[in-house]
Amino acid sequence: MTKYYPEYLDWHAKLTGLPSVLTDKIHTNLYKRYKKETGLEPWQLSEAVITKGESTIITPASETVNVEAVNVEGNAEGTSTNTKQNSVATAKDTSAQIIEELDSLHLETPPETVDSLRAYEKDTDEAQRFLDRMGNDFRWPTSMPQNTRDQVFWVFTDIYVTEDDQEYALNCIYFYNSLDNGMFDEHKQDWVLVYKQSVVEYGEKKSNKQRSDLDREMPGALYLPVDSLLRGEFLNPKIPAARAVLSQRSAGGGEYNYETILPYEVRSYLGTAGWERQAVVAPGYGAPAKLFLATDPFQVSIGDDNNWSRWVQTNTLRVWERKAGDQVDSSLIGNDVLDQFTYVHRSGGGLFFLNQRHEGPLSAYLDNLSP
Repeated sequence: MTKYYPEYLDWHAKLTGLPSVLTDKIHTNLYKRYKKETGLEPWQLSEAVITKGESTIITPASETVNVEAVNVEGNAEGTSTNTKQNSVATAKDTSAQIIEELDSLHLETPPETVDSLRAYEKDTDEAQRFLDRMGNDFRWPTSMPQNTRDQVFWVFTDIYVTEDDQEYALNCIYFYNSLDNGMFDEHKQDWVLVYKQSVVEYGEKKSNKQRSDLDREMPGALYLPVDSLLRGEFLNPKIPAARAVLSQRSAGGGEYNYETILPYEVRSYLGTAGWERQAVVAPGYGAPAKLFLATDPFQVSIGDDNNWSRWVQTNTLRVWERKAGDQVDSSLIGNDVLDQFTYVHRSGGGLFFLNQRHEGPLSAYLDNLSP
């Protein structure tokens, strides 16, 4: 038993058939803006409307209306296929008009509250700390993905983050607000460079080295594609899943981790240059903890206070986020590093890394072994 507000159904009818990217954005804004303006859900307002074929029935809210079917595309019995197609085409053609009319209502998405921000908390009082920093009228940009929201929240609640990370977070907010406001509509094939919360330039895709150099020149700058599909691929790269690393192989022959993952303190100590600004969710082991991926090669040496390996280069280093959770081992040494060493498994467990002094005699010994 449902009553529908006529304006709401009118908007819904116009939205039907639009691309999902547009409808997701418009439906969300439409619902939130109507609710904020009236304080009620769409079906709690003054009138209800049922459209069937060419007949429209409007009833007062005091009457009960049982809505079995709502026709929003002209799909009444006897409607031709051409008519249906024309309805969809018309809806697509009016998408810009819908967005313009919706924005003209000036009904804002409700601001975030301490309660709504608790979902991002890893420690108590972080939600209040975030609002103290961002202001009580803060609203998430509609187009900002969840992973980026998580990072922005972390940046403005963790006292150990760098100014560069804060700059990146502010540029994220600016970018997605500008995207929501249609600022990049004439640059849908471009990448956007944002620094100090303003657009510096539009360009093409850059290599890791080019982006790393750009970040050194403008610490915390954001460089993202306008196209949503390209942006999704860029912000969610396909990386091998991590596996927990033990000091020796398991009885079942389990393999080591593919790539090395170190504690966040490594990034903090070495500096943020040479690392992606946006963290990604760890695939496989450690999820839902996030990872920062290196954009530059790094030299790595492993061992203990008495026995250290030689230095080797890895191009795929990662670090965990600072508060990765108890579900992860903070230091995982992967095949990207281990495969560059010569080492042996001790009978009592653990690894012994051989240096150049050991490798020569070992090679000679192995050559003399009988097949």
